Formats: sequence, C-alpha cells, structure tokens
Amino acid sequence: MEPIVSQPDVVSKKGKFAYSVGHVLNDLTASMWFSYLLVFYHRIVNFTNASAGYLLLIGQVADALATTFVGFESDRARKGLFGYGRRKTWHFIGVICVLGSFPFCFNLCIKCAYSDLWAQFFYYAMFIIIFQFGWSCSQISHLAMINDLTHKDGERVALNSYRYAWTVASNIFVYGIASILLGVHSSRDKTDITPEDAPIFRTLTFTVIGTGLLCMIIFHVGLNESELPAEESEHRLQLSITSSGRLRRMTWKKFLREREFYQCALIWMFTRLILNITQVFLPLYIIDTISTLNRVYVALAPLCSYVSGLLASFPMRAINKRLGRKVTMTIGLVFVIASTILFWFIFQIQPHVRIEVTLTIACVLLGIGTSTTNICSFSLTSDLIGLNTECGAFVYGIMSFADKLANGIVIAIVQQYNPCKADATDICELYYRQILSFIPGGVAILTILMTLSIWTTNIGGNRHEIIIQSSTNSLPYDSSVNDTEYNERTPLVA
Repeated sequence: MEPIVSQPDVVSKKGKFAYSVGHVLNDLTASMWFSYLLVFYHRIVNFTNASAGYLLLIGQVADALATTFVGFESDRARKGLFGYGRRKTWHFIGVICVLGSFPFCFNLCIKCAYSDLWAQFFYYAMFIIIFQFGWSCSQISHLAMINDLTHKDGERVALNSYRYAWTVASNIFVYGIASILLGVHSSRDKTDITPEDAPIFRTLTFTVIGTGLLCMIIFHVGLNESELPAEESEHRLQLSITSSGRLRRMTWKKFLREREFYQCALIWMFTRLILNITQVFLPLYIIDTISTLNRVYVALAPLCSYVSGLLASFPMRAINKRLGRKVTMTIGLVFVIASTILFWFIFQIQPHVRIEVTLTIACVLLGIGTSTTNICSFSLTSDLIGLNTECGAFVYGIMSFADKLANGIVIAIVQQYNPCKADATDICELYYRQILSFIPGGVAILTILMTLSIWTTNIGGNRHEIIIQSSTNSLPYDSSVNDTEYNERTPLVA
C-alpha cells in the first residue's frame, strides 16, 4: 500500500494569516478601481460619462475573459514553474502584472496629458487590460487555494472570513488615506473634484501599490502550497479506512451539467453586483445628490460602510454554523434592502435627522449586508466545489466571469444614459438616487428568490459519497471506467 499523504484538518495560524493577506493587493486596487474610476476619468481626465463607463467595461470584459483562461490553465497544471506551487505561480504572474500597470491607470497620461481624448482613451485602455489580466490571475488562484489547503468545512469558512476581513480592511485603508488626502487639500466649502486634484490620486495610487507589495511578500514567503490537492488527500485517507473506496471525480463538463452550479453562479453574480454598483456610484451620489456635503464624505461614507462590514465579518463563522448559509445570506440581503430605502428617502428624513447621520446609518447597514452576502456566496461556491478541487479554479473562474461581465455591462449602460455634467443639477440628484436605490434593492430581491430556490438543496453533496466494497465483492477502481459503469458494478453504501 502506498504511503498516505493526508491534508491537515486545521490550517496553522501562520498559514491562515499568510493566506488572508494574499489578496490584499487586489483588494486595494479594486477599491480604487470601483470607487474612483468614474470620478478620476470624468472629473480629472475630462472624459465624457460614456467614455469613462466604456473604460470600466473594457476592464471588466478583459477580466472576465482572463478569469476563464486562468481557471482552465490553473487546474490543468500539476506543478508550477521551477517547482513553485501551481496556484502560487499564477498568483505571482498576476502580482507582476498589477504592479507594472496599475500606477498608469490612475495618473495623468505621461507626455500625452494634452493629447486628443481618443489617444488618451487607448493609452489608458492598454494599461487597464494588463491590470485586469493580472488581477484575475491573482484572484482565481487565491480562491482556488482554499479547497486545496483543507477539506474541512469550518476551516474553509474561516479562510473565507479571514480573506474577506482583509478585503474590508483594505477598503478601509484606501478610504482612510483618501479622506486624509482630500481633507488636507480641501477648503471647508469645497464639494467637487477637479483636474487640480490629480496629485491626490497619484499619491493614493503609490501608497496602495507599496502596501500591496508588502502583503504579497508575506503571502509568498509565509504560505506553503499543498503539493497534493485536498480531494486526492481525502481519497487516500478513505482508502486507509476501507478496503476500497473513492470520491466521484469531476470535470468542467460535469460541473456545467449541475443545476446548482448555475444557481450558485447567479447568487455570486448578484452579490458582487450589489457590492460593486454601490461602491462605484456612492461617491457620485454624495457629490451630485447630496451636493451640500464636503467632498471628504466621498471617502468617509464608504469608510463607514467597510468598517461595519469588517466588524460583521468576525462572527460570520459562528453565525454560518448556527443558522446555515442560506438563512445568513437572507439576513444580509435584508440589511442591503434597508440601506437602499434610506438612500432613497434621505431628503424626506432630513427635517428630522441630519443628512450626515442618515447617510452614515445607510452606509453601516450596507456594509453589514454586503459583507454578510459576499462571505456566504464565497462559502456556497466552496461547498459546490467541495473536495473536487481538480476543477476549483474553473468554477471560480466562471463565477468571476459572470460577475465581471454583469458589472461592466450594467455600469456602462448607466453611464451611457447618464444625464449629468460636471456641475450638479436636479437631474443628477434624482438620477444617482435612483441608481443607488433601485438597482441594489432590486438585485437583492432577486438574490433572495434565488436563495429560496436552493433552500433544500445540499450544495455539492451528491458528489460526497464514498463507495465501500465488501471483502468478497471488492472491485478495484479503474480510472478508465466511467462513473455510471463503476456505480453499476459496485454497491453504494450511504
């Protein structure tokens, strides 16, 4: 009998910490990308609303296509370059691309700041495509590592929670630095952002890159990638317990034939759409809808949202265990709907409550809701993959493909029909109020309906069956025999 190589049930504290910071560079850059891309390209570079939206769409499409490619290739590879882990190799490629391209995305065009806008558009689009390819390399490989590191459900939820906690902390860091920079370079009554504020974005960009680089060093030095995927370790462990047994192996085609694959994909897409739409349009909502507030609230409001989200992420493991994924998801969606109601009625409440207080409460509710729903959607996808990590990156790639494409299309459509100019008007006030209320609120309702559709479904459970053979009737598992033939030849014990 070959020696048993078993995956550890519990990931060490050092491993958890190193893993949790492995997505920080992506989180920091994504925070700037979604929160300030439209502000930067419309108000600093002076692109039209539609052009700024198309730049975001180009980035999202590039990201969506790259996630599918990386998902396939990461699963196909059994080893990384020069003996490096297969997941960490793709992660490292992504880090190099992000570090080399992102500084150009949020700085004025080098030696072409006064060129025609169409030339600047292609300049920024080139660096955006490189950035998004690198971003997807790091994201998919980092997500796929969860199921490689451990097969225990509680440990996977913990890794998802820690990962999301650092995502929230990264957003808090970006908004904290942005609020300081905007506050230092702002007069008391300044409410708008103009081309004169380009140095603020340059400083913020290099701060983000430096901090992210430090976290990437910690990740690559501090975490050892498993040499044996979790499903293979678990299979060998089961072989040591029974005379013969196996877990059902999966291919990408088999995943595409499962109904819950599409249900989980829609839930993932909807929860990311809620997060990204609110992240993109909250700064514009503050600038154009609540135009009386100082522009520092462009950073302070999302800061409140992410602080509350960070606090909500800590008890998430216990809540998931006690209430289950689906109940927890529904509670989070209720918080999201409550926040969108406040965004819509903010002026009606103003005579009774100061507008700053109402805005803060709405952002806190939004932060709790988005934090809860995103952790649950990650955990549902992890459940879907289960021990079948041979296709883990593919599953995460398709999920990301759907959410990136949906986000890009929705935001591009909103910007295409955006009636606002640089100066705030009554039309802008109503437009951004509708966007920040109706889109997240409507998507939250759709997500509740989709969650109800899987309420009694055991996600991924139909593959977690061990086939045990008696000593007299045992048949060795032959990889050339397909699953149906093998099940017919072998008794199944539930």
